[in-house]
Amino acid sequence: MEQPESRLPEWGASELAPAEPGSYVLVMRLEKPVKITVGRLGTWEFEAGYYAYAGSALGPGGLAARLSYHARTDKLMQWHIDYLLAHAELVEIWYAVDKKRKECIWASALRAIPGSKVPVPSFGASDCRCLTHLVYFSEQPTFASFARALSDLEF
Repeated sequence: MEQPESRLPEWGASELAPAEPGSYVLVMRLEKPVKITVGRLGTWEFEAGYYAYAGSALGPGGLAARLSYHARTDKLMQWHIDYLLAHAELVEIWYAVDKKRKECIWASALRAIPGSKVPVPSFGASDCRCLTHLVYFSEQPTFASFARALSDLEF
């Protein structure tokens, strides 16, 4: 299994990642506090700061298709993350190619990073038993801190 890698968004590139299955983390910056209605989860106050969202892309087009979708601004609100991305700036993407869904363990690793907070319970986790797949940080989380947290979970 490949270790996750960090990549800054390459706007204008045809692919942000390979067209293979895998898991990813979107790191976003929200410049100012905002209230957002997130589908059936309701309306939530999002603090200014950084958010990290763990997801997976196992369907057709894999990571390339899913990450290209997330990078677009002209889309329908399909997933919880779409509502936040309408207000936040995507600043970094971490991903690994793997046929196994890793988003739940990755969300746990994000929550294990010192300074993390759960902003919205069940965000991105409607198809699993996770507390959330979205984590808040007052400072930008680093890939190194994420990799350490994964290692500590014996990933």
